[in-house]
Amino acid sequence: MYAPRYELIDNGIAVMRNRVRVKNIDDADHPDEDSGKYHGSKGRKNARSLSGGKMFLMAVLTSLTAAFCLGTVRRRHKSTRAVPDTDNATLLEPKAKVLDTGITTESERKVGAENLSAPRDLSHCIENPPQPKSKIFVDTKIEPLWLPAYPSSLPIKGYADFVSALTGVPKAAKSYYRSSPGVSRCHNPRSNYNIQAVTCEIVHPIVPCQRPHPSAQAADFGSKVLLSIRNPLTAFPALQQSKAEAYHGQKGQVEKGEWIKFRDQYVGTTNEGILFNEWKNFIMEWRDMKPYNVDIYMPWEYWSDKAKGPALAKRLSLVLKQEGFPILYDDAECLWLKHFYEPIIAEEHKHVEEGWYEPEYTLAQLEVIASELEQFVGEIKVKWGNKDEGNGKRPGDHHLVGILIGYASSAREAIREKM
Repeated sequence: MYAPRYELIDNGIAVMRNRVRVKNIDDADHPDEDSGKYHGSKGRKNARSLSGGKMFLMAVLTSLTAAFCLGTVRRRHKSTRAVPDTDNATLLEPKAKVLDTGITTESERKVGAENLSAPRDLSHCIENPPQPKSKIFVDTKIEPLWLPAYPSSLPIKGYADFVSALTGVPKAAKSYYRSSPGVSRCHNPRSNYNIQAVTCEIVHPIVPCQRPHPSAQAADFGSKVLLSIRNPLTAFPALQQSKAEAYHGQKGQVEKGEWIKFRDQYVGTTNEGILFNEWKNFIMEWRDMKPYNVDIYMPWEYWSDKAKGPALAKRLSLVLKQEGFPILYDDAECLWLKHFYEPIIAEEHKHVEEGWYEPEYTLAQLEVIASELEQFVGEIKVKWGNKDEGNGKRPGDHHLVGILIGYASSAREAIREKM
């Protein structure tokens, strides 16, 4: 048996979460709705706006300026940077060709994609905050999209607030495991709302969902999948941290000795490491699953990146719009600034002030992780030429390959620093 595996408690809720745990509100009732049709769900009277006004926005500007000038925010150890700039084009241009290295060429990067190497200029979010559209009518039923999220890979509260603000749908981000009167599997059979949820978070196959399997629920979900992942180098310690907080009432960071014990037991020094294989299988399960397609891979690292974060927010907004969900803001970047960047930076400031250590790996463990990631890239590329398996190239593969190459590079850099 493997200790870090999820446990289902409290009416089937998967309680392993991010470092910041969010308690979902009961989805059974929507007291702010009546019989009309506004913002994608019947009866939403008032649009959600970018709250906080100039006071909040000036606070954000001050925070960003201080972080830039003082350099006090240690976002992450340089050896755990997620993805080098070489995969930027694939975020906005999934059809760009990839060389044997899996990295898009400079000429291809300029076709249909913007340059993401520099931070975005978001001064307009402070000077002239965008306002939501007053109302959007949705007259047809729209099913939610699957959101498989590897544990600790999704800023849950920020994501939920972002999607609700963007679409105007209350409680737009639901959990597959959250059950309440009349609500199950992100649906309420007794409800006549055209939109009951925008996304449905799930951790299958880490917590296996077999009765029914997600592939057997295609009638109740959209065909596109949004998959949330995280660099193994930071995902594994974050997993241990969240488990300690959820099950053992951990306050502050787990002791370094406990991390080392956990790391040596579940990461190990061979290619039979439990955690890496589970991380890899999670990705491949959804990549290969029919009749769905992974339309966006959403790395944790992008959400706090000043270039890739706004681009990912725009891409997510575009996909939701294509699926028919109402979009109240043409500028999703400003919502990203409020709901993702500012809270993540605040949390990282807190960790620095509290003296959190940087979880480390041994040379042997780093070598295993780097080698496994590189092999993972090769396995995906082999599938591209093996259509007999019924897989071949899948949507989103170029972006996934770029992400994996970036993760492998971060492990190789960590090895060089230790030698």
